[in-house]
Parts: sequence; structure tokens; C-alpha cells
Amino acid sequence: MSTGIKQIAKLANVSIGTVDRVLHKRAGVSKSTEKRVLKIIKETGYIRNTTASRLKLASIKKIYYAILIPVTKHKWNYWKLPKKGITKAVEELKELGVTADFYEFSDASSFIDQSKAIFKKAYDAIVTVPFFREASNDVLKKAKAKKIPVVFLDTEIALNEAAHFIRQNSHIAGMVAGRLLHGLVGNTGDYFVVNIINEKGIHANNIQRENGFKAYFKTINETVSIQTINYILNDEFKVTGEMENWFKSDNTKGIFVTNSKSHLLPKILQQYNVGKTFMVGFDLNKRNLKFLKNDEIDFLINQQPEYQGYAAIKGLFQFLTKGDTSALTVNIPVEIIVKENSGMF
Repeated sequence: MSTGIKQIAKLANVSIGTVDRVLHKRAGVSKSTEKRVLKIIKETGYIRNTTASRLKLASIKKIYYAILIPVTKHKWNYWKLPKKGITKAVEELKELGVTADFYEFSDASSFIDQSKAIFKKAYDAIVTVPFFREASNDVLKKAKAKKIPVVFLDTEIALNEAAHFIRQNSHIAGMVAGRLLHGLVGNTGDYFVVNIINEKGIHANNIQRENGFKAYFKTINETVSIQTINYILNDEFKVTGEMENWFKSDNTKGIFVTNSKSHLLPKILQQYNVGKTFMVGFDLNKRNLKFLKNDEIDFLINQQPEYQGYAAIKGLFQFLTKGDTSALTVNIPVEIIVKENSGMF
């Protein structure tokens, strides 16, 4: 036992074992004694060395994480970044007994199958994404019954149980995009919102971003022309006859891409000889950065996916070892990347 605990035991006139039981919230201590010990702990400013305790326990009591995210190849390349952050955090906590198993899904059915597989094993925490409301509610319900903490990445949606989210506020990000484009396009230009459609429709955070974009113009009492373009995830971006007519306008155009696919647009705009165009998109993948540096994308909003994964693992570790929930919910700032500061990525 450390000198600190010995001092607390002496001041409280109890044994070292009693102080240890209070610190670890174990039974066998009367309420009055527990209250006295806790008062002395507070007065002395004692902080338990959780890291040292974990090092002692690491060889006999591991902490197991289950990570359930979209497949990290092909169209889901974005998910390599949260996975990278998760892997980094797990490696940093490896000596403290932390390990993680990755499960990947491609649709709602495989999400459900993989979540069932997770609950057949004894995990201490789960990191996943709330892409499917009903299935996410089921995960939360089962996890609550087993007292397993769950953290959702990337997106926040309303669920039946109170939940923890590490994500950027999509509505606010959409409002920021509106402000950025309005500064370049003005009140007389034409605005376009570009969304992806998958098998479940438009992704929740795409909808939230579009709503935020439109909400910005309401806050400044301006009525502008905003057209919505939806395209299917697995198909190439195809220009319809209606879009061709929109593109033929001589007005300055502002394009807001609510996902990571901004890089699909410059080639199409060039093909249809669309001029006087400004664009805002999301995420710092190589193709987006290439067009940003070439002045074909004007702004990229970074939602720090690698940090999201990293923060989830560290926040859950803090909760599992200290009972501290303060790092389980994180609001990622809306970081704006332009050509001038893109070199750091």
C-alpha cells in the first residue's frame, strides 16, 4: 500500500484494508466509517493511482472492447480513420490489460448478426455507430441489462435509452457550411445540397446537415434558391436533365456536399462547363484534399474521425477504471480546412 493510504488510515483511525475497501467500493464498511474515510480523502486531496492499480490487475483481469463499425474497404474507406484511432488507443493501453476485437458490417442485417455475436461473449464495453435505429436500440437494451457501456461514433440520433455519442453536431456543421457558401455566393446565387442514398435512405447526419444548411438562411431572413440532389451510393454520380438546366444558369452556384464524396463533383462540373461555382464538403480523404489544393473545392469540414475512435477507447477506459463518465460524450468542433492550412494533413 502507498504512503497516502497509510496516512488516510491513520487519520481515520481505521485499518489500511478498510481504506482500500472504501476506495474500491467494496462491502464490509459501515456507513459512518465510509463517510469519515471519504471526508478525509477529500480534505487531503488524495488521488488513487488508477494506472498503478491497473498495471497490477492487467495480468489477471483484462478489459475487452467490442468494436462494431462499417467494413473498412471500398466505399467505406472513411472508416479506416476511426479504426486507426481505436487501434492507437488500444495499443497505448495494452500494458494496462486493454484489448479489442473488431466486428464489421455492410448493412442492417450484418449489423444485427455481428451484434448478436458480440453478446455471446463477455465484453466490458462496446463501440459502434447508430446507423440503424431499431438495431441500435436493441444493442443498448441488451448492453444495459448486462451493465456494458456503449459509445456511438459519427452520428447522433434519438434512441429509446440514454446513450453516449462522440460526434460532431451535424446540424451546426450544416449551418457553418451555409455561412461559408453565403459569403461567396450571396443572396442571388443558386444553392445545391448533394446527399447520398443507401439501402436505408439518406443517412441521418446527411439530413441533419441539410437541415442545418437551410436553417442558416432562415436565421438571416434570406430566401434563396436551394435544390437537393440525391444519388445512390453504389452508382456513379449521374446528371439528370433537370440538373443540366440548373447548371446552365449564369448565376453563381454554391454546392454543399453533405458527405465525404465532394471529389466526385469537380469532374462533372468541368464536363458540363459549369462556371462560377463554390463548394463545401466533408472529410480529409486524399481525393478531397487533392481538389481542395487545386481550388476545385473551397472548404472541407473535418469531423476528426480518427480522434473520435481514439477518444471512445480512452473515455471508456476512464469510465471502467474510475467510474468517470465525463469523456463518454464528446462534441467534435467544426474544423474548417482551406487550401492554406491543408498541408498539415
